[in-house]
Amino acid sequence: MSESESAAAVSFKTDILPLFTSDDIDHMSGMDVRLNDYSYMRAPDNAANVYQQISTQQMPPGSPWPASQVELFKQWMDGGYAP
Repeated sequence: MSESESAAAVSFKTDILPLFTSDDIDHMSGMDVRLNDYSYMRAPDNAANVYQQISTQQMPPGSPWPASQVELFKQWMDGGYAP
């Protein structure tokens, strides 16, 4: 499987959404960031803003994602924001 094929295989519903805890979702919704809303997250600017926060370990507060999860999010973006 090529790198682009593996990136395309990353799905929001099955791969990305489970990475966010209910606390993450609740906390960010207060800032009008809808982590659990595919229509919001598939917008490139919104996804890029979330990626910026997770890749610099600013989000989630207190428990930054390991590099493997950050990379999975990046693969989802690079793969075209698959539902």
